[in-house]
Amino acid sequence: MKSKKEWSSFVAKLNSKGIPFPTLRDPISGKGSVSLTLMFIAFNMWLFAIMGKVSGLVGGIDTRATFEMFLATSALYWSRKLTKSENGFIIEETVEDKDVQTKK
Repeated sequence: MKSKKEWSSFVAKLNSKGIPFPTLRDPISGKGSVSLTLMFIAFNMWLFAIMGKVSGLVGGIDTRATFEMFLATSALYWSRKLTKSENGFIIEETVEDKDVQTKK
């Protein structure tokens, strides 16, 4: 928990000085998403590793490890929208669901 507070204060300090923390925006909610940013970085690292391996210019990058990191960050991004319904089923929460919950 201490590291989360330190990270939050670091980001707040950068934002107060006019240096925004760069995150990609979620296409559905329109808000900055750390999990989407991590998935984007992991995909590009994997793509760079594959291209480097095929061309022979970049060596030493483990393509399997970068792909596993991409899979883990993709699971993080897509599973964050899953919630339990009142019936006990796992469903995907949408922006419309959040709007209905906040209006109640």
